[in-house]
Amino acid sequence: MKIAATLFSIVTAIATQAQEVHVGNVVPPLQVNHIVNRAKQTISISDLKGKVVILDFWATWCSPCVATLGKFEGYKKQFGDKIAVVAVSDERDSRLKQFITNRPTSLIISSDTGNSMQAFFPHRTIPHTVLIGVDGKVNAITDAENITPEIIKLALQNVAVNLPLKKDNISFSIDNYFKADTTQPEAFNMLPPVDGAGTMSRVYPQGFFKSRRMTIVNMPMDGLFRMAYNKTYYLVINEYDTVKHSYADEEKYCVDFWVKEGNNDRLLPFFQQKLKQQFVDVDAVLEMRKMKVLVITADSIARQKLKPSLQSNDQYNAGGSHFEGNGVKLSALADYLEGFGLYNGKVIDETGIEGRYDIYFEWQPEKKETLKTAFADLGLHWQTAEREVEVLVLKKRQ
Repeated sequence: MKIAATLFSIVTAIATQAQEVHVGNVVPPLQVNHIVNRAKQTISISDLKGKVVILDFWATWCSPCVATLGKFEGYKKQFGDKIAVVAVSDERDSRLKQFITNRPTSLIISSDTGNSMQAFFPHRTIPHTVLIGVDGKVNAITDAENITPEIIKLALQNVAVNLPLKKDNISFSIDNYFKADTTQPEAFNMLPPVDGAGTMSRVYPQGFFKSRRMTIVNMPMDGLFRMAYNKTYYLVINEYDTVKHSYADEEKYCVDFWVKEGNNDRLLPFFQQKLKQQFVDVDAVLEMRKMKVLVITADSIARQKLKPSLQSNDQYNAGGSHFEGNGVKLSALADYLEGFGLYNGKVIDETGIEGRYDIYFEWQPEKKETLKTAFADLGLHWQTAEREVEVLVLKKRQ
């Protein structure tokens, strides 16, 4: 699944009048600066002419991106100096150096926090991959999965390749697309998918629609039901459609809905009701099924390590490499592990510790044991077990 991201770029030698580079264009003499794993910290794309260049935009927190780097590492071993792979992230030098210490690589790793390449290769989801031929022309702007050894062999022979174009919708705005009539006390709107926008959702934690509105863009049907029933990916069993589909081939939907003021608790039931009306042949059934789960426990000195808080907060700020919550319950950590897909299943808090705490930690996603260490530093541990848990089963309506 594509992941929405900050717009990425590399520092260029061009001053100001940058224009988007399209397939078939010659790449301008762009400078790749802040290379973190070479003695020479700056190279020019034009210096690589005669090689096939894979320019890949990525991030350390993006698991599909990291998997892609591994694939490109294999290509580098296969083709040697005939190709160059330049991997560009908007993360700090220090983070990228930490990453390559944990996962050494022969690829060229560049740190760019300036986003100046956005004018040349605009995108909003990663990984985002540009294939540059031996003649310095752009052969493809595409999804990383489309770059194969066969494609590289053709590019080395200067043979044109015809790969699907990854064209992100940079100007997409949720507000402009839905143009909702917010004078209505309650509403549900479903619109067609948006090309190039990726999958995203918005909740409203504050303001006029606080806790009573949700907007979802480019979500497959099972994803809509998952959100309506507040289940994570691995707790939805799709028996309605058992065929495996690629993300690109899945039919997607956009929805925007809200409930009346004071009826915040009705938001998800309202969504469930509307989905049943939209998908008339789908039954969404909650069932208890036995499965392997991850159980969080606490050691005897966890209370001494945890920092009590006077705040009361059910929201937290987190990502693929950090967690920050002020005034949260320990169940928030189970929610974090499950919601961010850090465990492929249900995560259960069995610490037995009540109260609210200020919790902050960072970890390195390329080095999974650092997450376990971060928990251990709080006096928390986990192990797998079998439990009966509630899952959402999608079935054909009889």
